[in-house]
Amino acid sequence: MKSIVTLLALLGGLVSIASSQSETPSPAFNIIPTPRTVQAASGHFKIGSQTKLILGSETSKDDLFAAEELNSFLEELKGISLKVSHENALRKLSPNHVFIGRPTSPLGKQLLNDHGGKLTTLMKDEGYFLGASDEGIAIIAESPRGRYYGVMTLLQIISRQRNSLVVPCGTIHDWPALRMRGISDDISRGQVSTLENFKKIIRFLSRHKLNTYALYMEDMFLLKSHPVIGVGRGALSAADVRELDSYAKQRHVELVPIFQTLGHWENILILPEYRRYAEFPGAHVLNVTDESIYKLLDQMVAEVSQAFSSPYLHIGADESWDVGLGASKARVAASNLATVHAEHYRRVFAIAKKYKKKPIIYGDILLDHPEILDKIPKDVVVMDWQYHVAPEYPGPAVITKAGFPLITSPAIWNFTGPFPNYLNSFVNIRTFSRDAGRVNALGTLTATWNDYGGEALRELNYLGYAWSAQCIWNGGESESSGFNGTFFEQFFGNAKAGRTAEIVYMLLSSPTHQYTWHDLWRHPLLPPKSSPLNILWRRESIDLNMPLAERLLENLQQSATRNADHLQYLRFISRLNRWYAMKQQVADSLRRIAAIADREGRRRTLAASMVGSIDKVLLELQALKAEFRWLWMLANREPNLDLLMKRYDRQSAYWQEIRQGIVDGSPWENPLIESKWITHPAARPQPNGAPGDTIGAGLFQAVWNVPEGARSATVQLMGETHARLRINGVEMGEVCARRSLSLTVEHERIKVFDITNHLQAGENAIAIDVTNYNQGRSAAVNVYAELVTRDGKAQTFVSDSTWWVSTPVRAGEKIQAVEATGVPEVIRPNFAARRYSWIER
Repeated sequence: MKSIVTLLALLGGLVSIASSQSETPSPAFNIIPTPRTVQAASGHFKIGSQTKLILGSETSKDDLFAAEELNSFLEELKGISLKVSHENALRKLSPNHVFIGRPTSPLGKQLLNDHGGKLTTLMKDEGYFLGASDEGIAIIAESPRGRYYGVMTLLQIISRQRNSLVVPCGTIHDWPALRMRGISDDISRGQVSTLENFKKIIRFLSRHKLNTYALYMEDMFLLKSHPVIGVGRGALSAADVRELDSYAKQRHVELVPIFQTLGHWENILILPEYRRYAEFPGAHVLNVTDESIYKLLDQMVAEVSQAFSSPYLHIGADESWDVGLGASKARVAASNLATVHAEHYRRVFAIAKKYKKKPIIYGDILLDHPEILDKIPKDVVVMDWQYHVAPEYPGPAVITKAGFPLITSPAIWNFTGPFPNYLNSFVNIRTFSRDAGRVNALGTLTATWNDYGGEALRELNYLGYAWSAQCIWNGGESESSGFNGTFFEQFFGNAKAGRTAEIVYMLLSSPTHQYTWHDLWRHPLLPPKSSPLNILWRRESIDLNMPLAERLLENLQQSATRNADHLQYLRFISRLNRWYAMKQQVADSLRRIAAIADREGRRRTLAASMVGSIDKVLLELQALKAEFRWLWMLANREPNLDLLMKRYDRQSAYWQEIRQGIVDGSPWENPLIESKWITHPAARPQPNGAPGDTIGAGLFQAVWNVPEGARSATVQLMGETHARLRINGVEMGEVCARRSLSLTVEHERIKVFDITNHLQAGENAIAIDVTNYNQGRSAAVNVYAELVTRDGKAQTFVSDSTWWVSTPVRAGEKIQAVEATGVPEVIRPNFAARRYSWIER
């Protein structure tokens, strides 16, 4: 508690400073990414409506576009636009000019000499020289991209002083440490930007000299050859991609496709038409022993390659852990996992090269099985992703020593909870960019992910994009202290707004205010997930500091001159934090009341006193749902939003059921399902602590005695990992979905069937064939059935240790099943309210 109060006092002091300081001119050369060399001089150059914008001889349409970008910025800043002229049309150079040109043009040579500039070989491809004196500005570079980057730097050092636009005098020599610098963005798990939002991101990357934007797609590209893939999911069409590709290219950003060709196919393999291509039912990887998958991949790669102009095709292929667990088991046994993977990779590389693409591949499987590095071509680019915080990473040395071009990939930690964990992000990005620079890697692409439905709003990632630009351009040689001030001042338009915003981000990024999506949406009557931080500290810190954040945001609304629309996202996070703390407080009280012995109605009385608090939780939750929907629709396509709205609805249903239980005086304290996960007894750990046997398949059976005149009957099925249900010998359906990062697939892990017309009065045979394809795991099943009788009463029938199980090896031998261990928590369904179970994480 003392540490929290100290933090509050410190932040309060910072707020006071931010609010009371007079507006002063910022340091002259605040630039992201920081240039390699800056020499400041006294004085400044004023840009006015009479300033000439000169394009040197031998410049191109790219340079004209850079000039237009400068004019757009000046128009936004002060409502002026400079007339563009060409060096060849000038009789002589007069003061009051901005020159953009090559070092080989007469004027370029003259100005480079006048400003004391020099272009080195390191500056040839993307470097630039910028010189500013009281007479004018010169931006000189050998390449159009370098000249464009010089203009982007100029935009950052133009400031308003009274009624003038001024640029500090001095010189800049600048070039990147790494050639490929960018962001990989996950659009596969739910959140797909509108084209306008994609363009906004591209503009931001370009402004900060990031030259690559890689879209991680899975099923999010509409394929003419496979028209059911991506339908209803907001997938990008070829026309969408070409529009973005052209827009990005104009701004010197390369749009690169990341198209999975082995693993992470669960969104496609869950479709009935594509299940036959899976390693096993419910697998996340393709069956590499099925020759038809290569025709499939060829068709898909052909379409993707035609839409993206980049010479690169990222083939994904990470986390392909299912290989060898199903159809390819014999092939792996005959050789090894490394060989089978390498054989598949070579086939995919050949397809990529057929369409004139240079393949990039994720490096995790290669590093897990380094013998693969000797079995694949050396021209393949390996992308080593590491998201944990470490002083250094071993992968770059292994990959480059083996002779492969390397891309390192740290992450913006936006995927764990509502607000990015920028503490982890900053260290990871800086260190992995540094490691890339040390081995002369091709580049660094910082990853953003959107696991579990894409709930993490992409609009909160700009700080991470800018920090990536800072680190990658400079090979990781960056300090965050000065960077933060520069970023927030630029992003919100002035130093006062920047100081306030920096404190808000400090508050939202604090470890005491970070929690996971799983904890946020967890059933309120379950204890909180374990955490290094005491939940009481977290609640107290949120209650103390979120009101402060909201007051700061009110001040920021008044002072921000740019990106004021960003504040609504920060307000939502603060409001969500407050709801999370309220949820935890009310839920903790309910759990404590449930543990009280109900003497003389004391528990019931205490529970009744909580109804008002529950109503507040519900009211705020509904407001948050509406606000989230609004924010989502500002920047994203609508498809997939429904799955996230179901999270709000499910949480609301939990609270409503608790409330109703209190009002009715019925039990409400245990939210877990009564049915048990059951398995073969040989799979149970032994009394001496030894692990049980792996019983990969089993037939689970039971008899259900049903009364006459049943009004309705519903059964809910869960299986680890493939389960097929029969009632009285009739096939009802199956579950063939496994735990995944895809919320679409998560919803397929539980299946509900109406079996009213398949039951008969008296005995009914229930049979479930279950196979668990997870390595070292045994078959297990969970069944919860409910029958409503003629008089409206509900009867349940559940899986438990009265069921029998037999194995394929001993099909005729029935053994009593036992409760499985190490199983997930499952929330009890409410069939009457059409709320089905949910598997907690």
